[in-house]
Amino acid sequence: MKLLTRLFVLLSAAVLAACSSVDVRHYEACIVGSSAVGGVVGATAGGAGAVGGVAVGAGVGAVICDYEEPAPMAAAAAAPTDSDGDGVMDDKDRCANTPAGAEVDMNGCALDSDGDGVADYKDQCANTPAGVKVDTTGCPVKDEVVLTVDRLNFDFDSATLDAQSRAALDSAVAVIKSHSSVKMDVVGYTDTSGPEEYNQGLSERRAQAAVDYLVSQGIDADQLRATGRGEANPIASNDSRDGRERNRRVELVVR
Repeated sequence: MKLLTRLFVLLSAAVLAACSSVDVRHYEACIVGSSAVGGVVGATAGGAGAVGGVAVGAGVGAVICDYEEPAPMAAAAAAPTDSDGDGVMDDKDRCANTPAGAEVDMNGCALDSDGDGVADYKDQCANTPAGVKVDTTGCPVKDEVVLTVDRLNFDFDSATLDAQSRAALDSAVAVIKSHSSVKMDVVGYTDTSGPEEYNQGLSERRAQAAVDYLVSQGIDADQLRATGRGEANPIASNDSRDGRERNRRVELVVR
C-alpha cells in the first residue's frame, strides 16, 4: 500500500509539472494524462480500481489543468485618418471639415492671407488693407474707407498731379484691382487755405485727376467715381503746415 501511495504521488507530481502551464491545444492532453495516472493507480489496486482511478484522475486533471482563456490581444492602433482631406491628420486638425480645395495651415485651418477674418477660399476681395471692415464675402462694407492717400502735391491753383503724387497713388492701384467687384468713390479734400467755395471745386478737380491717373494704370473707369468735399472732414489740424498737407488727400470709399 505504501508503494501504491508513493507511485501515485510520483505520477501526480509528473502530471502537475506538465500541466502547470497549458494552452488550449495541450489542455485535453493534460486531462488524458491525469486520467491515465488515476487508471494506473487504480489498476495497481486491482479489480474495478482502474475504472474508478480513471474517473478520479480525470477529476483531478480538471483542477490541476486549469486553463484560462488568454486575454484578447489589444486591437491594433488605428491608422491616422484625414477625414476632410486637407492634408492634416485628424489628431492634429484644429479645424475639422475644411471644404475640399481650401488651402490650410499646419493646424488644418483655412488660410486668411489678408487677416480680415474671412478665409481665402470664400474671400472675394483679397488684400483688403488692415483695419478695413468687411462683409461675409471679405469685401469692404458700404461707406468704408479702403485707403487714404495724403500729402498730394499740386501746383498752386492746379489739379495736375506731380511725380510725388502719382507715386503716392500707385499704392492704390493694387488695392483697387484686388477689389475689382467693388465700386468706389475717389473723394478729394483740401485744406482750409482759400475760400471754401473755391476749395470745393478744387477738391472735385483734384479727385478727377486722381481717377484719370488710376484709369491710366489699368483700373476700370466704371469702378471709380470722382467726388469732392472741399475742406470737410479734416484728419489733422489746419493750423500747421504738416496738418494742411495731410488734409490735402484722396480717399477710396466703398459705395
